[in-house]
Amino acid sequence: MPLFALLKRYYRTPLFIAIGLFFSLLALAQTNLKYRLLNGYLLHADAPVNKGKPTLFVFEQAATFSQIFDPATNGSFRKRDAPNFDKEMAIGIVLSSTKTPPKLSVSRVFVQDSTLTVRYIRLADTTVTKSPLPEATQPMLVFTIPKQTVLKTRLVENGKVVQTLKKRDD
Repeated sequence: MPLFALLKRYYRTPLFIAIGLFFSLLALAQTNLKYRLLNGYLLHADAPVNKGKPTLFVFEQAATFSQIFDPATNGSFRKRDAPNFDKEMAIGIVLSSTKTPPKLSVSRVFVQDSTLTVRYIRLADTTVTKSPLPEATQPMLVFTIPKQTVLKTRLVENGKVVQTLKKRDD
C-alpha cells in the first residue's frame, strides 16, 4: 500500500500538466470570429426554407446573396448594411414564418479544423406571445464574418446542432 500511495503522488503532477496542455492546445485550435449584423434585408419570396426547422445560408459571392435576400423597400430601415464580399462572407439563419416570432441573437462564431460553427440563441418573445402579430413574419438573422476557408458549416441552436452544410464546389 505505501508503494501505491508513493506512485500516486509521483504521477499526479505530470498528469495535471498533461491535461492542462491538452486543453490549452484544444482552445488554441478554435479561432473566434467577429461578426457584423446586417440590417435592411428581407427574405426573397422564392428562397428555399426548411419547414419546421432553421435554414442556414452561407454566401461567398454577392450574386448568390441577392438570390436569397432582397433589400427592404419599406421605410422601416433607414440604412441598409451591405456586405463587402471581397473581405467578408455572409451568413443567414432563417426560421419558418410565424405569428409569434422568437428573439434571435448570435452567441458565438468560430472556426476549428475548417469547420465553421455558428451558435445562436432562440428565445420566446413574451411580449409577442401574449398578443400575436396580425400576419406571419419571417424571423431571421443576417450577418457577416471575415472571409474564411471552410469545408463544413454547423448551425447550433441553444446548444444543439440543428443543421450541417458541406461546401459545394461550383
